[in-house]
Amino acid sequence: MRYLYLLILVVMAFCKEKTEKNKSDYFSNLRFSADTVIIDPQDEIIYLKHALFGADISKDKKYLFNFNAEDNTVEKINLDELVLEEKLPFDKEGPNGTGAYIGTVNVQNGNQITFNGINQTALFSLDGKKLMTVFLENFSLGGHTMKSWEELRPNRILDTASSRLYGLIYSIIDKSLFLGILHLDEYEISKMEMKTFENLPKFIFTFSSPNVISTILPGMGIEKFDTNLIISNQITNALILYNTELDTLIIKSFNSQLTANEKVKEYQLEHETDESFEREYGRFHQEINFLPPFWDEKNQIFYRFSYRETASENNQDEEAKSKVYLTAFDKELNQIGETFVPKLTKKPAKHFAKDGKIWIYENINDEMGFVVLTMSK
Repeated sequence: MRYLYLLILVVMAFCKEKTEKNKSDYFSNLRFSADTVIIDPQDEIIYLKHALFGADISKDKKYLFNFNAEDNTVEKINLDELVLEEKLPFDKEGPNGTGAYIGTVNVQNGNQITFNGINQTALFSLDGKKLMTVFLENFSLGGHTMKSWEELRPNRILDTASSRLYGLIYSIIDKSLFLGILHLDEYEISKMEMKTFENLPKFIFTFSSPNVISTILPGMGIEKFDTNLIISNQITNALILYNTELDTLIIKSFNSQLTANEKVKEYQLEHETDESFEREYGRFHQEINFLPPFWDEKNQIFYRFSYRETASENNQDEEAKSKVYLTAFDKELNQIGETFVPKLTKKPAKHFAKDGKIWIYENINDEMGFVVLTMSK
């Protein structure tokens, strides 16, 4: 199997916006309001562990598909009716098995879904039939292209039209990250360096105890929009656009008037006690943090949250409070506005745009709820 390494075109695109101190053009005539909705569980217990990390929304934004790791089902949540509509069962073992340790699910279209596990990504119909499986070991795991100390992170995008699987490859040895492109027909891997990820090793924490060593990476995002992948991380507001047709990378850099553009402080990264880790990891979140951008179909713009946690002076068990900011981009990811969002006082959990509003997951007395953020003139 030959090693395929693409020559990349990197175009630095700098966006500098003229903004006011607290608002910029897009948000200047808008005001925020927030309502709370709760999903009717229909005598079931909706799976809320990991704050909907393994959930995905349908293309028409009508349904949220939430993977339940306890019974290996997918909970189909009707967001129009605010009700758990049905639970879709999937085998864990056998010819139609999902396998264990599912990290995330992705909705492909109206009747297909992918399950991303440690060693494989599998495509299923919603009636439980396995349509294809991508075994990562078939792509020279332990060989020259993707080595045994490299891993494909759980956020992956299966593109059946081009027979490709996209994801982020993490090297455990030197803590570097690459965009990984698995060519399913040729069983080859392309790796592309990502300049906005070069400083990531400065923010990778390790907690060591007699029984376990845990590595905590900053948050990362990869989403497909039209022919582009949009790649982001927690430490910088810069974005990477990968054109899947031209095999080119573009770096979009931005100049925020409300927050820092990236993390710059130094941190103690190696820890052996809970107290040491929690104190330093808390400092890490008190510097600016960036979440992945998301698309608002109705308004034809992208949004992106960022936040800074505030130092707690009282009970350390209390949920951390944050100052939350929202940035708007046009379809070409040019920055068109940014604003402070006083209605939000903590890091936004799982969120998406639906019908021109922003839905943010909220656990309300162990029920699935959402804060629905509305912007109006």
